Amino acid sequence: MDPTFQQLRVFLAVAEELHFGRAAERLAMTQPPVSRQVRALEKVVGVPLFDRTSRHVALTPAGEVLHAEAARTLTSWGRAVQEAAQVARGLRRALVLGSVEAVALELLPSVVNEIRRTHPQDEWELREGDTSDLLAGLYARELDCAVVRGPVAADADVLVRPLFDDPLVMALPSAHPHGGSPIEWSALADEDFVVYRRDVRQGLLPVLLDGCARAGFTPRIRYQATATELLLGLVAAGDGVALVSSAVARSPRAGVRFVPLAGGGATSPLLFVWRRGAAVGAVKRIGDMLWRAAPERRGAPRDPVVP
Repeated sequence: MDPTFQQLRVFLAVAEELHFGRAAERLAMTQPPVSRQVRALEKVVGVPLFDRTSRHVALTPAGEVLHAEAARTLTSWGRAVQEAAQVARGLRRALVLGSVEAVALELLPSVVNEIRRTHPQDEWELREGDTSDLLAGLYARELDCAVVRGPVAADADVLVRPLFDDPLVMALPSAHPHGGSPIEWSALADEDFVVYRRDVRQGLLPVLLDGCARAGFTPRIRYQATATELLLGLVAAGDGVALVSSAVARSPRAGVRFVPLAGGGATSPLLFVWRRGAAVGAVKRIGDMLWRAAPERRGAPRDPVVP
């Protein structure tokens, strides 16, 4: 048996008030039904959710986990109900597409122009962000779909379609002694590195760590940046070298040279992800357009990943 929305709503009120009486007042209920709903939920879950004494109510570790998930579930449900009501009244909201920087720079302008020309009824709002924030927006129903860096696995809420592997290059200070030829990972062993903070560009740091490890060294990370402009500014100032998307390299930057990596280079997978049931026709159209926009960027076609 699954928890009911009423059980979750009551649980959330008690978890936030940490007092059954105040939770009952907040819910406009008497205390006995509140206690019964909590006990029923604990029976469904199979573990206590609160430590109770005559003077004290506290969440158990299991209760803390359920608190976070219950809040997310009820928020998502509330937005779904609101969206359904808007559609029923003819108030269609704009669909929201999120994207990491590499795609926002190069592919989105042409895709958006095409969608406006061929399907003017599809109204899209665009947001740029990092993978972790974009995924959080999907689960919170703030986004309908997004282009993110992998790896990301499909699950009960989100579907995944691989798009292409984004080639990565090394950003060097203009005064760096290396020429314009591809650079070996081993030649970077004595360099300081500027990286995207792990929770901001999760797809690039693992690639850097793997490339350096295969060359037999651990990168010496000097600075972490949350934005490309800051990262390239540090490189231009001679504070280190950085691994970046080739899309960034196609926009010249004073004080910075971009060189490919030797030995087949390095790549980061870009994926199209979307919420199950999110405006299926419009989302499929924009996913297909993104796929068609970059045939030269990938090898053999890959099918959507559906669990």
